[in-house]
Amino acid sequence: MSEWPATATRALLLTLTLLPAAALADARAQGEALLRAGQYKEAAEQLERAIAQSPKDAEAHSLLGQAYGAQAGAGGMITKMRLAGKIRDHFERAVALAPDKIEHREALLEFYVQAPSAIGGGLDKARAEAAQIAKRDHVRGLLASGRIAQLDGNAELALSKYRQAAKEQPGDARIVLRLVVYLQELKRWPEAFEQLDALLARDASAGAAWYQLGRTAVFSNSRHADGEAALKKFLAMPRGENSPPLEAAHWRLGMLYEQMGRKADAKQQYLLAQQVNPGHKESKAALKKLG
Repeated sequence: MSEWPATATRALLLTLTLLPAAALADARAQGEALLRAGQYKEAAEQLERAIAQSPKDAEAHSLLGQAYGAQAGAGGMITKMRLAGKIRDHFERAVALAPDKIEHREALLEFYVQAPSAIGGGLDKARAEAAQIAKRDHVRGLLASGRIAQLDGNAELALSKYRQAAKEQPGDARIVLRLVVYLQELKRWPEAFEQLDALLARDASAGAAWYQLGRTAVFSNSRHADGEAALKKFLAMPRGENSPPLEAAHWRLGMLYEQMGRKADAKQQYLLAQQVNPGHKESKAALKKLG
């Protein structure tokens, strides 16, 4: 029997070395895709498989924490309590494995600010996490501190942090929109419109800003023509990553038309929202109310 060639042996060893990484990437990628598609249970199963193959993969731990968090958000109190420890553990593990990945720290901070201390949350832990974020990125540290102040009920402090972040990076639409959404929550419509108008003057390609302009018009029951044009523009634009869903835009446009007394147009938009996503509860309820 001839000897196995040395080159073949090296090739086999290389293949065996690469297979786990390939399988890990596949399981993680599938898990992330399922997570983004809203199939949270299936996503968690894939991501658990990825972590079983590579326990030190920080990205897989963070994604699994998100999958568990989505399940908790869609479930009742028993589900939330059952999954809380898993969410915390995987977010903390992701941070321990990749301490400089700010997205992991932001996810952990969000858990800390929302979860009660009995299940591992708390504002003190969140503040410590915000300090770590600030060491690595000043502006994102401002956003983290603003988020804590927001949930702690200190609106003026939260606004000051968000405004400062937007002032330091006016070209980053995500930062400006964080401020805008909070201004909407506080019903400070003039400043919300001011921020959106300035952002869109700088970057007319910011699709989410057009959506938020329409949303602000609905919430404030004002600037209807601008809101209509903004939502139509958003609906005609290519979808970007983390873009607001189409059904939400159709629903908001329908609400705007109702405010304008255009019930037939409102009904058409609610029907379009249902076509895009038959499970969209808000547009279904709006249709029922409209008759």
